[in-house]
Amino acid sequence: MVRSGSWRVLLLGAGGREHALAWKLYSSPSLGRLFCAPGSDAMDGLAERVKVDMLDPAAVLAFCREKGVDLVVVGPEAPLEAGVADGLRAGRVRVFGPDKDAARLETSKSFAKDFMARHRIPTAKHQVFSDAALAKAALRSSRFPLVVKADGLAQGKGVRVCADSAEASAAVTDFMEKRMLGDAGGTVVFEERLKGPELSVMALVDGRTYKLLPFARDHKRLSDGDAGPNTGGMGAFSPVPVAPALARKIENEVLARAVEGLRKDGLDYRGVLYAGLMLTSDGPKTLEFNCRFGDPEAQAVLPLVEEDLLELFLACAGANLSPGPVKTSGKSCVCVVLASPGYPEKPQTDRPITGLELLRDSGLKVFHSGTARSAGRWVTKGGRVMGVTALEGDFAAARLKAYAAVDGIKFKGMQFRKDIGASKPRAVPAKKPAPTGKR
Repeated sequence: MVRSGSWRVLLLGAGGREHALAWKLYSSPSLGRLFCAPGSDAMDGLAERVKVDMLDPAAVLAFCREKGVDLVVVGPEAPLEAGVADGLRAGRVRVFGPDKDAARLETSKSFAKDFMARHRIPTAKHQVFSDAALAKAALRSSRFPLVVKADGLAQGKGVRVCADSAEASAAVTDFMEKRMLGDAGGTVVFEERLKGPELSVMALVDGRTYKLLPFARDHKRLSDGDAGPNTGGMGAFSPVPVAPALARKIENEVLARAVEGLRKDGLDYRGVLYAGLMLTSDGPKTLEFNCRFGDPEAQAVLPLVEEDLLELFLACAGANLSPGPVKTSGKSCVCVVLASPGYPEKPQTDRPITGLELLRDSGLKVFHSGTARSAGRWVTKGGRVMGVTALEGDFAAARLKAYAAVDGIKFKGMQFRKDIGASKPRAVPAKKPAPTGKR
């Protein structure tokens, strides 16, 4: 869609995260034209959908040259693993997204663990195995519960929390021997089970400088009370209040060390860096790094941003980002994900959706993850269908508005959690230092 600005942007992806990115980019006065590949029906009116294989670096570069694209924004992780950012930079096209080598922070858990160890980033104790027999032998001396993780990308299906040796051995069999996750499970990581509230910390990075986004909290389990299987995320809220001392610790020991470590390792990182943390009794520990916006965290964070997102992305791509936190509205945002019946194992789709036409509140936005238009109506087309997102001046009001909107949306077998942000978020204190006996 042609706008008054001059910048031409190509957005890669089609999910709820990309819908939120398209919505935010569209609001930029600097935007001239926004393309998306593959995009979705929900993104019509914001972006022009184009038939370009987002996993083919040469095809993406050719399209950018044909249409005079100034910036490519990579939404999901798969194009990063495919080397799309590398191809674009080699072709002198600006891109918001790290190179393939840097993206190994997400695409290889063993690489990420080694990176964290070398750069003194706090994380869980772990072991890495590329041989199933050796992995199973190590279980005889392991402490439980134990987390078994597939090394590669597995769409949220590569992590199992195992209560005993039998469960862990079954995970090794499934991942390494049966190859249920393909090559992603050829190597596994054993990791100690950590306890504490989780925190999603995202920052915009230009290779040397970073800007922090508001802290968020994701709800990964399918059912209320964190029960059921892991999913891609059933809801999120932001900001999460964190005591100033703990916030400084997170920034200094995780984000700053990670950005400096990437620079020292010669890795070209220009994009968003996501750290999934566990706030343990021993301080924050890094569970994982992602090299793109969290989903659904993006839906809960982007509505809070008051700066021009396109200008921020251009600054990252051009390595001229100014330091400091991203300017936000100071409001609260709650996102509740609606999922298809059978999700996450075998989602049942093509269910008509009703009620969307009744949502008129300006502080309410529905970001579509898996929908399509069919015969003039919306139908479900994916496991996670949409994120119902409410923005209000305080957390309680945002949560109330989000769930009121959820009550008006219907499709057969709809699943959602009723406890997203159920406990009012409160500041998480920093761990008090042990007494030394000195005054």
